[in-house]
Amino acid sequence: MKVHIAGYNIDKTLIDEIPEQSIATPETISAAYARISRSKKSITELRKASLNEIDKARNSNKNIVFDMGHSSIAEHAVFNIDLIGVSRYLTEYIQKTRLASFTEKSQRYVTLDGDFVLPQEIKSTPLEDEFLKIINLQNNLYEKMYQKGIDYLKKNNFQGKKRELEGRAKEDARYILALATKTQMGMTINARSLTRLLRRLDTIQLVEAHELKIELENTVKSIAPSLIRYTDTEEYEKHLDNLIPNLSRQKDTPKFELLDFTENAEDKILATFLFEKNGGNFHDIIDYVNSLSEENRKNIFHMILKNMKPYHTAFKAFEIANFTFQINMSASCFAQWKRHRLSSIFRSDYRPENGFVIPELLKKIGMVNEFTDFENQISLFYHKLVEINPLIGNYILTNAHKLSVIFHVNFRELYHFSRLRSDEHAQWEIREISQKMDKIVKEKMPNAAKLLMGKSEFVKKR
Repeated sequence: MKVHIAGYNIDKTLIDEIPEQSIATPETISAAYARISRSKKSITELRKASLNEIDKARNSNKNIVFDMGHSSIAEHAVFNIDLIGVSRYLTEYIQKTRLASFTEKSQRYVTLDGDFVLPQEIKSTPLEDEFLKIINLQNNLYEKMYQKGIDYLKKNNFQGKKRELEGRAKEDARYILALATKTQMGMTINARSLTRLLRRLDTIQLVEAHELKIELENTVKSIAPSLIRYTDTEEYEKHLDNLIPNLSRQKDTPKFELLDFTENAEDKILATFLFEKNGGNFHDIIDYVNSLSEENRKNIFHMILKNMKPYHTAFKAFEIANFTFQINMSASCFAQWKRHRLSSIFRSDYRPENGFVIPELLKKIGMVNEFTDFENQISLFYHKLVEINPLIGNYILTNAHKLSVIFHVNFRELYHFSRLRSDEHAQWEIREISQKMDKIVKEKMPNAAKLLMGKSEFVKKR
């Protein structure tokens, strides 16, 4: 056996020092790997040939990826990209990308300086001054809530280090910040996923989205022109929203509801384990599982789970079971929720009518009325903005404003979600929702979901 490093991500300043810049492209890796299936040459020889013949490698990529349709070849080209100064609102579209990695500046840990995106659509209009005034009031209220939160926690003997105390105050003060607030993130993404992201940005009717699309495309296309192609959306994609009818909005959106789940999930999980080991007809295996006593099934799950550690991933057979929830949550909560991209997450847009979440700490420091009055003021201004563009109003809404989410998740991924989000160290809002899901799933699957819990509780019980 031989293991060779074909390449890896290095800092751009080091790449710039390469004398021949034309070879500093991940296209050569894609082109070399694309030839593996049809060439007698070794991978090492194929990579060397790609480096020596850049134009030929690029033509090969175009033919294989786009003409022949083998798009997975583009996944071998990976980019690390800094995204700086994008709005908190736009990140929700960026981070829809499933096969990518994002690390974003956290409003939970970083004290913010009031930087925000002023939508190009309202610059030099009468609404610009009002927008700036509200943003300034938001930032001042954030600072006030943060300082009062610190004082309250100190007076009430908060147990934790100074950093933890400050983080707890920031955690709730940020609920007043606008979705226009600027953020930054590191993004690791392959060329195939990047092309899809560019197409998605092209569909969003916001100047900020189009500006980001152009910046990303110009930056990466110069490095890998053979892999970043067809980045403009077709007409049917751009106008999909116009084709979907508007329904009269329900006044009462469910706050939390289990919409659907896999019937007889535990039996199907056991049957899947047996199928993987023995093969055969799945229906016959299900019949066999049904013939087992409840005690036998309970014992089997006990044996499956008994050696599980907090860092273990649940077995793949758990993916056979699915759950679908509809949940109302704040933008602050969704900022964390959207990271679970191996699940299927469908979100409504924000509307003031959905209401907003009031953090418990604000009640304790006596700022509920001030917070509520200001949120109502924001809602009035929102309706002025949407007259210009239906999406512009979202910039002025806050992290407290609610949206509705449909969360479709397999049981294996739900184990991961619960370990992280039901943990005592998780942010309070997402923790409360996660623990509600744990309780419901345990009622449906008492044996398989026995260890569905946050890491902190898991460690205590082991």
